[in-house]
Amino acid sequence: MKPAAVIFDMDDVLCRYDLGRRLRALSRITGRMPRDIRAAIWDSGFEDVADTGGYPDPAQYLAEFGQRIGYPLTRAEWVEARREAMQPWPDMLALAARIGEQARIAIYSNNGPLTKAALAEVFPEAAAIFAEHYHSFEFGTKKPDPGSFVLLLERMKLDPADCWFIDDKRSNVVGARMAGLRGHHFRGHGQLLPELRALGFAA
Repeated sequence: MKPAAVIFDMDDVLCRYDLGRRLRALSRITGRMPRDIRAAIWDSGFEDVADTGGYPDPAQYLAEFGQRIGYPLTRAEWVEARREAMQPWPDMLALAARIGEQARIAIYSNNGPLTKAALAEVFPEAAAIFAEHYHSFEFGTKKPDPGSFVLLLERMKLDPADCWFIDDKRSNVVGARMAGLRGHHFRGHGQLLPELRALGFAA
């Protein structure tokens, strides 16, 4: 049966995400060493806390981010570094747009409040296609927790059986399936197309 909704992960599905590039951009902006920024933000667990709703307000999140790296990072600087880490994949964006003509589409990503608030600045190519984008901080838990998918679909007012989820992490697809969604472990545009067509999409 053709799904009524197709839900896409963002990083490494619609674009390539490179944390190293982001760290180097932040280093250039702040004068801090990339390894120190990584230790303060990613290795400390701060981003995991943010992704699960620990800092629901974008301004609060940004202030804490800056405090942890010892630099008063502005929103524009944060956006610049996040955007620099993302290389859009035109073939996937074009495919998502075609699917959007045939079904409801949305993004569901493990991210905090500023990614959601600034998506049009961080990833304008995706913002132009996806009217709906949801981020794990909104639900107080994140992928691969099946409960995060339950809360997502409650928000979207959808039945899990009507949804197809695409993610580059196998564990996230397993979590989606445990919640009753159908899922695809993304490994590239070419491998996605046959399954799309088998589901009844013109792709």
